[in-house]
Amino acid sequence: MEFSYGHLLEVGPTNSAFKFRFQNYALGQNVGVYGFLPFAFSGAISSLQGDNLDATLQFGNAEITRNFVVEALDNAYVAKITTVLWNPNTYGVQKIIYEYFGACSSGGWDESTLQISLGSVLDAVQANVPGRRLYRKQVGNIPFTAQVNV
Repeated sequence: MEFSYGHLLEVGPTNSAFKFRFQNYALGQNVGVYGFLPFAFSGAISSLQGDNLDATLQFGNAEITRNFVVEALDNAYVAKITTVLWNPNTYGVQKIIYEYFGACSSGGWDESTLQISLGSVLDAVQANVPGRRLYRKQVGNIPFTAQVNV
């Protein structure tokens, strides 16, 4: 079985619609409102203690990309990354696998790459965000044993 997956990237101010929309799988083509921009997304992970670690976006180092990255960092834009399965014949999105929202918090570059670190948009410790209760209708059957291995 073969899967074709890619990412949709939306970046913009926190108080309005996204300003930039890119995709990284249909080489040289637009997919709907998403223009092509080669980039990599590291994904977001959480440690065993429950704290979020920053996700990373990585781009090729070109002047147009540098301008976009500097604008995103200077204005503290928010990024939404959607990982999708797509149809290789039509480039249409078949299924959304994962969505991540992150604040463009820091960045850097060398001679070949640019990076943006995406921090969590919520700080549960500082903002006193309450924990969420899980219900069976949301997640299915929940194991009630300490003998679960991940």
